[in-house]
Amino acid sequence: MAEALLEIRDLKIEATSYPPGERPRDVVLVDGVSLTLQKGRVLGLIGESGAGKSTIGLSAMAYGRGGVRLTGGTIRLRGDEIRTASPAGLRAIRGQRVTYVAQSAAAAFNPAKKLMEQVIETTLMHGLASRAEAEARAVALFGKLGLPNPETFGQRFPHQVSGGQLQRAMTAMALCPKPDLVIFDEPTTALDVTTQIDVLAAIKEAIRDTGVGALYITHDLAVVAQVSDDIMVLRHGKMVEYGSVDQIINAPREAYTRALISVRQMEHPEKPAEAPVVLSVGQVTARYRGTHFDVLKNV
Repeated sequence: MAEALLEIRDLKIEATSYPPGERPRDVVLVDGVSLTLQKGRVLGLIGESGAGKSTIGLSAMAYGRGGVRLTGGTIRLRGDEIRTASPAGLRAIRGQRVTYVAQSAAAAFNPAKKLMEQVIETTLMHGLASRAEAEARAVALFGKLGLPNPETFGQRFPHQVSGGQLQRAMTAMALCPKPDLVIFDEPTTALDVTTQIDVLAAIKEAIRDTGVGALYITHDLAVVAQVSDDIMVLRHGKMVEYGSVDQIINAPREAYTRALISVRQMEHPEKPAEAPVVLSVGQVTARYRGTHFDVLKNV
């Protein structure tokens, strides 16, 4: 069997600080979680808020958010133990071997810099390519991710592109250094449903074409089913169930997983055959005052 890209065993993560005046509760945030990820595969981490999804995902780069500490277990990236790595060792891993795609691209980009400068910044900082090579990689990724006019897209500022385009630009940023592993932390939550579908398709294709491994963190079963090969269901910092997408979605073994599936089905009830009309709009025209520009016309 091929060597695992990422292997986490008996991971334990604890809280180290609490709000003023609050007594410590639920000190152990992640308790004994284990997982294995092969190159070219996507593992979805799913569960309700507070399940430990993002905390586990960030541990793949040996990182703990403020107020938490990785206290036990092993985290091996291509066989190298990284939980106990030195600060210099972690700097060589983060942004080079492991990259991260955040939930809000709008908050992640510097509005004063063009997209190309930001997309290639980490690649240049780690000395992984010359500027010309990094820009060529970025342009190729823009095209792969379905961004318009890939050759010139990087010359725009963040405010000049849509939210979906900005999210794909951040994915290009994460893939530009040619990492081993990418952590996607609910990257489509802030997008509308139509844009979300397009971005997910682009992410899935980019993962397949580049051959990286990925952890995909989400609370949405529909999303995780579209991009993942396997799913880990989490609750209260513990693994509830681990299996293929088909098994988890169609034949869940655990009661909690079945409950998640049931909730998802309830969110999309069948539309009644004769649903009553709630609102009817016709022939509406809207125009900015003092202009001849129609925002809406005969809608």
